[in-house]
Amino acid sequence: MTNEHTKNYFYPYGFESGRNVRFFCIGRNMKIDEEIISGVERIVYECGAQFYEAKFFLSGKTGVFRIFADTKNGITLDECAKISKKTSDYLDSVDFGKGAYTLEVSSPGIARILVSVKDFERVIGKNAGVRFRGEGEKLQKKTGVIKSVDDKKVVFENGEEIDFSSILNGKLIFDL
Repeated sequence: MTNEHTKNYFYPYGFESGRNVRFFCIGRNMKIDEEIISGVERIVYECGAQFYEAKFFLSGKTGVFRIFADTKNGITLDECAKISKKTSDYLDSVDFGKGAYTLEVSSPGIARILVSVKDFERVIGKNAGVRFRGEGEKLQKKTGVIKSVDDKKVVFENGEEIDFSSILNGKLIFDL
């Protein structure tokens, strides 16, 4: 499995791409051209949404190209359908070269992985778990209510800080 985190892009809607692109295939490695991903990201942006993540994998003998997108107020079914239609037209016009596939567009959901600064900013005041590399590159986890976030660090309500460059990812924690 390949996990590529690339630079974040600022959009006039006030959020970053948070670009998280994963392409994997059981049995053989599938790579999708960066130009295609850029085209899909552009379409999502033009539809007024944020590109969150894309995955390409096999489900049986059919490929699945899954796109996750969101808006500040949560993405609607109509917005997903609009992105799906435009992306389908785009993929038909370029040499996608992956054979038969199913295109899916969805919200990343409330249990989404937090990767970018903007992802963490959206959860200020909420309880989150953060995985990061500590001293000696040791994998560590910190859980707590996020007080503030910037491109240098995440600060928890108890005053503890984590350098943003050491963060692998985070996730909201829900108390039931």
